[in-house]
Amino acid sequence: MKPKLFLVLSWVAFIIFLLLLVTLNYLIYPRLHTITKELPIIFFILSALAVLIIGGGLLLLTLTTITKMDLLYPHGKKQITVRVLLPIVTLLGKILQIHPDKIRLSYIALNNTLILVTKKRIKTNSLLLLLPHCLQWSECPQRITRNITDCKKCGKCVIGELNSKYLNKFTKIAVATGGSIARKIVVDARPDLIIAVACERDLLSGINDAYPIPTYGITNKRPYGPCFNTQLDLKELEKALELFGKNNKT
Repeated sequence: MKPKLFLVLSWVAFIIFLLLLVTLNYLIYPRLHTITKELPIIFFILSALAVLIIGGGLLLLTLTTITKMDLLYPHGKKQITVRVLLPIVTLLGKILQIHPDKIRLSYIALNNTLILVTKKRIKTNSLLLLLPHCLQWSECPQRITRNITDCKKCGKCVIGELNSKYLNKFTKIAVATGGSIARKIVVDARPDLIIAVACERDLLSGINDAYPIPTYGITNKRPYGPCFNTQLDLKELEKALELFGKNNKT
């Protein structure tokens, strides 16, 4: 999935946002004017600033994605733009009957593209690999959420291979059972960069929750359905390590 879908929907969402602000200004102008003459002007200026910030942020996101040039200054514009437009984009997807996972995948692709473009500004001295608990074999008696090295490496899931081959490539490898645990792991570890594996929904929320720490997302495979014996394509993990692992400990 490419970022194009999310960007196109974001521009449509921005136009809707702009029209809503124009309509709101038109409807409340007479009432504001009865209170004080300055109030309509103040409201118009605030509306114009909102349009400038959101529109400018979206323009920077689009140009950065297309040109692969680092144009994301200041950093906060990405987060402000996404937080305002994401609910409208989600609603548009429902109206247009676009599957939510397609929109989420496109957003994850956009996020990963922006991270790659700006990676020269991203430190990789501390690298966290954050995994979902559903990667573990469902009948495994071992508890690995406290420490992944408790894995017995039976070979029935990917956790054993991660334990054997990747421990020295990350500052920390952690397994989370939910969003609140994942947030606590991030707060405690304070990494420079997160490589997160999860489903589309959890990745989207996790990327936004972890901000301003950059999070590179990898979607898991779900041959048996959601949250049950999911799988990780290690080639995608290797690709991420090639991109960010140069300054990481070996």
